[in-house]
Order: sequence, then C-alpha cells, then structure tokens
Amino acid sequence: MNSQNNWYKTFFTGLALEFWAKAMTPEYTNAEIKFIKEIVSLAEGSNILDVPCGFGRHTIALAKEGFNVTGIDIAEEYIHTLNEAISEFKLPVTAIRADILEYELNGNYDVALCLGNSFSYFTYASTLAFAKKINGALKKGGAFVINTGAIAESILPAIVTKDWMEIDDMVIMMERKYHAESSVLQSDYRITSKGETDHKTAWHYVYTLAEVRRLLSEAGFSQIEQYGGFDKSVYKMGDKQAYILAKK
Repeated sequence: MNSQNNWYKTFFTGLALEFWAKAMTPEYTNAEIKFIKEIVSLAEGSNILDVPCGFGRHTIALAKEGFNVTGIDIAEEYIHTLNEAISEFKLPVTAIRADILEYELNGNYDVALCLGNSFSYFTYASTLAFAKKINGALKKGGAFVINTGAIAESILPAIVTKDWMEIDDMVIMMERKYHAESSVLQSDYRITSKGETDHKTAWHYVYTLAEVRRLLSEAGFSQIEQYGGFDKSVYKMGDKQAYILAKK
C-alpha cells in the first residue's frame, strides 16, 4: 500500500515518468553538471555514483565525458531507458535497479550524487542510514553532492498550495499540503496527456539546512558547504534550490 513512507516505490510509473523526463531539459542538466564540476575535483576516469539516477540524465551526460558512472534507481522503466542508452552509445555505465535503502552498496567512488529533490524522500532515520551508506562507499576525500528544493528555508517562505504547468501535450495540476506536525510536504498530482489521466501523490520530508548539516556530520562527512545556485553563491533563506557539498 502506498504511504508517505514508501510512496517513491510506486510513484515513478506511467505519465509521471514522461512528465519528469520532459520537465528537465538537456540544457539545464548540462548547466548543473558544469556547476558540479566547478565545485568538485573530477579527474579523468573518476568513478561516480548517481543515486537515484532516474532515467539517467546526469549518468549519461557524465559517462559521455568519459567518467565511469554507476546509476541506481528503483524504477524499472528508468533503468530500462538507461540500459538502452548504454547500449546505443557504448557508455561506461553500470545500471542497477534497486531500492537504495535495501541495496548493499559496495564501491570505491570519488563522487556520489543525489540530485532532483531525492534526498527528501525518506524519514530522518532512513535518510541518515542512506547518508552513512554513501559515506561508506566513497574514497577518503570523496565528495557527496546533494540537490534539493524541499529544504525548509526554500519551500516554507513561499509555498504554493495550488499550481499547474503545461509541457508539450501534458497538463499537470498540483495541490500541496504541508503537515506541520511531521514536517512533511504532500503533493498531489493530476497528469493528463492524450486523453489519459494519472493521479500520483508524493511526500517530501522537509528538513532545515542545519538539520541536514547535522545529519551529514553524524554520517561521517566534514567540510560541508551549501550553495544557492550555479553562480556558486552561498545558500540563503528563500533560494529556490540548495546544493550541498559534503566531503568524507
């Protein structure tokens, strides 16, 4: 049964997959990767972990630059799409379908990425376990890069309860409710395309920047920095996105 503790296991199917693929343009992805390469030292042939990797927009772009990338995601369709790209472009990518909370993560990575609000999918205890797992898979001096728009200082000052957007032939209606007692944002989606309609609900756990920093410290990270955008400005209250860099 879908609940706020396991919603991500069933959310990424059908029209929701198509929506997220269309919402994130190649131009935005390239700008994001350029920014990451500016704040993290990536030597030729670096080993990169992308989790969850979605349909592989970062994984594919980084692999095309010659980096060795492991992409992990729970969605079968996403991993299928990634495997097709690996085969077509002969990419140095390992694609794994798994729930990262259950998967035994091994490796010796230079950098780990958790982008696109994915860091807010889990309860605090599960997020801490995830961060510890990432720390254990990084080389000494390795970097963990997190992107989230669901951080408290971003989302709470200007939360929009009802919104909609149109992408190509898709119309997405969104209603949001913030549960203050649990610091959880509930987002209900109605996605329509070519006469087909899909209803999805996402739950994001909202943490303050200080909570995220304490969590990462407890997980074994140090030298924690935070940015508010691709211009490398220091993150501040009201910024729409936070990029957090933590080093092992």
